[in-house]
Amino acid sequence: MTVLWDAYRNALPSIAAAVGRTPLVKLNRVTAGVRPAVYLKVEWYGPSGSLKDRIYLWMFERAEARGDLKPGMRVLECSTGNAGIACAFVAAVKGYRCTIVMPEGMSEERKKITRAYGADLVFTPGGESDVDLSLVRLRQIRAGDPAGYWVPAQFDNADNVEAHYRTTGPEIWEQAGGVVGAFVAAQGSGGTLTGVGRFLRERDKRVRLYAVEPEECALLARREWGPHGIEGIGDGFIPENLDVSQLSGVITTTTDESLTMARRLAAQEGLFCGISTGCNVAAALKLAARHPDLASIVTMANDTGQRYFTTPLCGEDKKVDVPEREHP
Repeated sequence: MTVLWDAYRNALPSIAAAVGRTPLVKLNRVTAGVRPAVYLKVEWYGPSGSLKDRIYLWMFERAEARGDLKPGMRVLECSTGNAGIACAFVAAVKGYRCTIVMPEGMSEERKKITRAYGADLVFTPGGESDVDLSLVRLRQIRAGDPAGYWVPAQFDNADNVEAHYRTTGPEIWEQAGGVVGAFVAAQGSGGTLTGVGRFLRERDKRVRLYAVEPEECALLARREWGPHGIEGIGDGFIPENLDVSQLSGVITTTTDESLTMARRLAAQEGLFCGISTGCNVAAALKLAARHPDLASIVTMANDTGQRYFTTPLCGEDKKVDVPEREHP
């Protein structure tokens, strides 16, 4: 899989052709005195501003090629924000109507950006760890017109994994000069960890793979559910796309640790990133402290801090009403 690094040399046929080929940067000040080196894949360079651009462009194109997605159909997806934005972005480029089902507790920026791309929003109760309620609502909507909707289904669509295997993994391997000691990433939909991990392990079976999840919702580490403030991860269930058999371990990070690191990345590295990126880097530093012998650690900058002006990242209180219920 060849990475076309010089694609921007000529005019692109559409903005969709700008997906991928994002920078990998070495962290310097937040990692002072730390071994090994920690590198960050800066995914907000994508057209809609997050790593989700990669999977939605690929899922749309594969569905069109198979005949699953046809002109006139409406795209219907569940998301806590970045996936919905990327889905709406690709739908806009390709001319499909789009509906995103989202927990109502997500940031106002995410809601407004999704609407800006022309998508309709349907809200369900709760926040980051209540995505299962959004999935229930999605199934109800789809049942009203099964033939009229196409659902990308990021949590269990194998094309999600393949997108990262075909793009993110090869980019990291090449940018790192074929030297990766460990890859660390928040669980999310499972596609990044599984796809990138599979590619890196094929190149070097010694590469370690670590899932990151909120300490307050440590389903992988302890099978404990709970509300947290790290938007975009810790959705309250373990997605089908996460191949847990690949994992070397699980690292948990609190919401406070994630917020603190995200602020440090902006103030000390010039990287104004989202809360889940702070979570990833905090986890990478924990791993570095425990395994200083690793060749290097690579993790992901999932999105930009510009989606979090109305959240605690930027000093704004955000109250989320979490529904009282039995959690699956």
